[in-house]
Amino acid sequence: MATGAPSASPAVATGAAGVADCPSAATLETLVELPKGWTFGSVQCVKDWAGADPQGPTAGDGVYLFHFVAGTGWKYYDQGSGYDCKDLGLSEPAPFCIS
Repeated sequence: MATGAPSASPAVATGAAGVADCPSAATLETLVELPKGWTFGSVQCVKDWAGADPQGPTAGDGVYLFHFVAGTGWKYYDQGSGYDCKDLGLSEPAPFCIS
């Protein structure tokens, strides 16, 4: 989770071996423009990927996907209902992957 004082560009601490710490929902909300009344309810991370579940006044089935890039931090990647872990370079299962 990010530490320190808030800034215009959210900083995210890195853990062991330069792997990013899992960001908070509030941190990821600053990287995208969510529809009015929406927030991220939970964030689940695997390696340098973070999936955030949007919560709002209507039901949805998608996830916002973010990728950590060394030197620049967390960046918005895509929004969808599921991803192929192999396409993301993941060899382990992730909650935002469908295969």
